[in-house]
Amino acid sequence: MDKIWIIIKREYLNIVRKKFFLIATFLVPLGFAAIFGIQILAAKFVEKESYTVLVEAEAMPEITGRLTRGDIVSFENSSLSKDSLRARVEKNKDEIYLTISESILEKKNGTAILIASKNPSQQAIQEIRSKLKDAIQDYKNEKANITKEQLAATDFDLDVETRKVQGGEEKETNIALATGIGFGVSFLMYMLMGIYGSILMQGVIEEKSNRIVEIIVSSIDPFKLLMGKTLAIASVGITQFLMWMILSGVVMTVLAPFAAGMDPQSVQQPGMEVQMDEEGMQAIVYEIQNFDWTILWYFPLYFLGGFFLYGSLFAAAGAAVDNIQDAQQFTLPVTLPMILPMLFLLNIIQNPNGVFAISLSMIPFFSPMTMLVRMALTDVAWYEIVLSILILIGSFLGCIWLAARIYRTGILMYGKKPTFKEIFRWVRYSRN
Repeated sequence: MDKIWIIIKREYLNIVRKKFFLIATFLVPLGFAAIFGIQILAAKFVEKESYTVLVEAEAMPEITGRLTRGDIVSFENSSLSKDSLRARVEKNKDEIYLTISESILEKKNGTAILIASKNPSQQAIQEIRSKLKDAIQDYKNEKANITKEQLAATDFDLDVETRKVQGGEEKETNIALATGIGFGVSFLMYMLMGIYGSILMQGVIEEKSNRIVEIIVSSIDPFKLLMGKTLAIASVGITQFLMWMILSGVVMTVLAPFAAGMDPQSVQQPGMEVQMDEEGMQAIVYEIQNFDWTILWYFPLYFLGGFFLYGSLFAAAGAAVDNIQDAQQFTLPVTLPMILPMLFLLNIIQNPNGVFAISLSMIPFFSPMTMLVRMALTDVAWYEIVLSILILIGSFLGCIWLAARIYRTGILMYGKKPTFKEIFRWVRYSRN
């Protein structure tokens, strides 16, 4: 164990002292903070736009007379001809010529044409569409002898809340939030395992090319050496994850007061028709605060298991070659199982308690990502979690043993690019 600890300490400090680790650890949260901060700053100083929409007064008076002013558009009835209106909007960039066909009143679907010297903003187009639709709907209701009072009496909003019973108590849940968190945690798992798996492989190739490893293996068993290197780099990944969580919390705490007084509509992206008021934003904050974040406690556990599994295979691939270019053919079979769970996430999200989702969460190559998605969406039975962890532990121990047999032979092979057949033969070599 003393030798393994020496390997862990050496590999861990060798990475955390490098500039790329410090840069990645601090810049990732600060990068997200910069994006969020720029959006807040832009929302504070956003330039309000306004358009005047010109309509032919005599074209469809039953519609044009019902158009009401909006936040950024106002309507003006004009007696000018079509050619004159086109010439006018061509000179004035803040004016738009609206033309609609009379057939729009006879059909369920219709098209309006906006003519301008420049493309109006998406928000302006949406507001014109909304005002025009309301005017046409008002005309049709009046024609059908439906008063505004009658229409208002039939209009209502319906909110659907989801709750789950746990310990005899009801707790509010949010499926959209759970889906986003599950997907985000799964993607973070995939990203960290890929990044640090590559770092482990490159470290093995570097040691092999420098002949340092020949001295190391003379004093320590290859299995212990590989176990120590894998555990050290996995610890680096856990360290970076914890640092990201802490720094993100600090950044959000600092930015929260600036975002509190921000107009929700000012951060709405073009093309988004969902309107959110201040109460809606407060509800989202409340749901985030009351979300069951126990899933994060399982992240280090599944990350360690998944990294031991994939990291040992990355290390074996690095030991089999002399340079990073030759390693590509061996890393593809390793990275493919990491990608597949990302393709199956939609199936798991649609039915997290289905046979397909449960089966994937038991397969050790998939469980580090798929189980976390299931845990975010539903209450996974304790025995399923225990079973998946036991299978994962057994699998990564087997993979480390297998990789160590490849490692002990591959690190001493130079100047030859091995085939898969030859690597399988290395596994059968005895210690003699």
